[in-house]
Amino acid sequence: MTLMPIFPLWLILLLLFLGSGLVLLQYVLIRRKLGSSRALVITLLRCFSFFLLISFALNPLFVSKKEHRVSPTLAILIATSQSMGLPGGTGKGSRLEEARSLLLDEPRGLLKRLKEKYEVKVYALGESLRTLEEEELSRLRVGGKNANLSGALEKLGSGNPLVVLFSDGNLQWENKSSGVSSPLVVPVGTPDGYKDVLIKSVKAPSMAFRGREVTIDVTLKGYGYRGLTLPVVLKDGNRLLTGKSIRFNENPSEATLALSFTPQEIGQHSLSVSVLPQVGESLVSNNTVNLSLKVMRDKMRVLMVSGSPSMNYRFMRMALKSDPSIDLLSFVILRTPSDVLNVPLQEQSLIPFPVETLFSKELTEFDLLIFDNFPYHFYFHPKYLGAIKEFVKGGGSFALMGGPHLFGRYGGTPIEEILPVRLTGKEDYRRDFPSGVKVSRTGSSHPILRWSAGDGQGVNNPLTLWEELPTLDGFNLLEPKNSGVVLLESTDRETWPILVVGSYGKGRILVLATDYTWKWYSGMVAKGRGNWAYLKFIEKMVRWLTRDPSLDPVEITLPERGGTVGEEKEVRIRTKEGSGVSLSVFNADGIKIRSQLKATGQSGEYLGSFLPEKGGIYKVKVETLGGQWEESLVITGPMENLDGAPDHEKLRMISASSGGKVLQKGDDLLKEIEDYARKKESRFLEEKRLPLWSTPLTLILVVTLLGMEWYLRRRWGLI
Repeated sequence: MTLMPIFPLWLILLLLFLGSGLVLLQYVLIRRKLGSSRALVITLLRCFSFFLLISFALNPLFVSKKEHRVSPTLAILIATSQSMGLPGGTGKGSRLEEARSLLLDEPRGLLKRLKEKYEVKVYALGESLRTLEEEELSRLRVGGKNANLSGALEKLGSGNPLVVLFSDGNLQWENKSSGVSSPLVVPVGTPDGYKDVLIKSVKAPSMAFRGREVTIDVTLKGYGYRGLTLPVVLKDGNRLLTGKSIRFNENPSEATLALSFTPQEIGQHSLSVSVLPQVGESLVSNNTVNLSLKVMRDKMRVLMVSGSPSMNYRFMRMALKSDPSIDLLSFVILRTPSDVLNVPLQEQSLIPFPVETLFSKELTEFDLLIFDNFPYHFYFHPKYLGAIKEFVKGGGSFALMGGPHLFGRYGGTPIEEILPVRLTGKEDYRRDFPSGVKVSRTGSSHPILRWSAGDGQGVNNPLTLWEELPTLDGFNLLEPKNSGVVLLESTDRETWPILVVGSYGKGRILVLATDYTWKWYSGMVAKGRGNWAYLKFIEKMVRWLTRDPSLDPVEITLPERGGTVGEEKEVRIRTKEGSGVSLSVFNADGIKIRSQLKATGQSGEYLGSFLPEKGGIYKVKVETLGGQWEESLVITGPMENLDGAPDHEKLRMISASSGGKVLQKGDDLLKEIEDYARKKESRFLEEKRLPLWSTPLTLILVVTLLGMEWYLRRRWGLI
């Protein structure tokens, strides 16, 4: 019982003192009338009533207290990262199945026994946290990246449950306060005896230059293969580029090596770094890593052979040499083998034409071969024409410049097969019939002739420029094949093709059926218009032949990094051709997959997307009315680069840093959890207060005393 005065204590004492004085005064006054005994009875009744009223001011209370204990809610987290699908410690299933067995299997079904005593919630722990019903637990599957434990604990922090974690240790974890109870950890899987070799990381450039060495740094990790030496190989498709061996000296052990090679072919290359699978490996899909390397030319290498010194050769050589991106090797024939010189061979200053070296050994090192009015039959055997054909078929470029010797003896040779034109049979070359040129219907949209107004000086319409160029005093009489596209033609009544382009295999071919284009240089200079038109024409001609990306009407921008399976990827496309754009995506097996393409609202810009369902190198193909373009994107498979070794040391670190505890599978898990839950019980004190003056008995007593006093006063004549 306790007192809680409703007035200050000094005031209550003052009232008690004054009341006691009044009661004594009353006794003295009524004793004279009633006598001592009757006066004493009335005074005592008045005194009891007064003291009861004073006690109400002291507010006496009966206080009862009771302590209550509340067990914490249990949050059971089951990791679902890819490594949980690897073999567990029991040898009878995966690590996920091992965790599921501990929770569900009778007679020690932990989940059922915990639900009898606690409120239990089960969660699947992946990149995010997902609530599970008990029936879903048996259907749970692995997938996604390593489980994000830090994010899960932050999400659970508001409810402050007791967390029980089932994991192999492959988790994302940041050691910071989350406001949640320290987790109890149940490790699954067995680190001892785990065997695997994996490519942990690969550092490689996304772009390289032809003829320059490329180095790829590879880091490998091995479990259970101490003292073993393994070969690591780098391939371009199925072609072996290079290889080295590494040795694991510890268990586990890491080893780093550098694989170097020199790319010779430009374009997109699908590379792979791999190590052979070993006996007893738990996982072999992490033994290979795919790479995409785009090889570009540092400089365009051009080989030019001219049949004789000429103005055409002079001005073209000057234009090619003025371009810093071109590495030119040119030969001009100053005499034929039939010329007779009365000079000893050792005293002749002219060097012999290195036919064997150029066309048998070094041709593939060039991007473009130009024959300028070149009568090949005087200088090398027709067998070298087959080498030129294979050069073009493999991706090289070939250009024929006109003149009297342009088509002298190409009939029936491999060159005739690849050319986009043929002789008319009337006459090979027409001279002294000046002719202007005009752009053909198809030529206006071709990259060689698709000039902007800003390309020239004072040119508003680049297409009309060709009509202003000086006339040509000579040209070859040709007709295009079905494979040829005429870009420029004569302005005669009977039009003749002047500039024709085509392709063969992976290469491109151009035929310029005149040896008077030098007049486009000198004639325009004479008019005060400058030499820019001639230089721009030669530049675009060379860049189109060598597939320079700057001429592509389509630009494909891939994501900066690759991607992973199940993660939607976006591709940004910009085109100068307006409408008629389509997107196709092919997976690593060459199978076309579903993709979407939509306009972004900006002119000529589109956004494509696709969802990869398996790992490998994907081909992204964009098609327009003017052609098609491809890029490659590496998609990482779910198990690539996966270090699947059980990391129980990390679980111990998590437990120690958060104040939790590691529970071993051999322990009585129910007892361990109950002991830990007991320490985490929430306690609160229930307190009840009962004021005495508010009880009916007290009210009856006061009324009874006052009533008896009134009754006696009346009976004894005081009222």
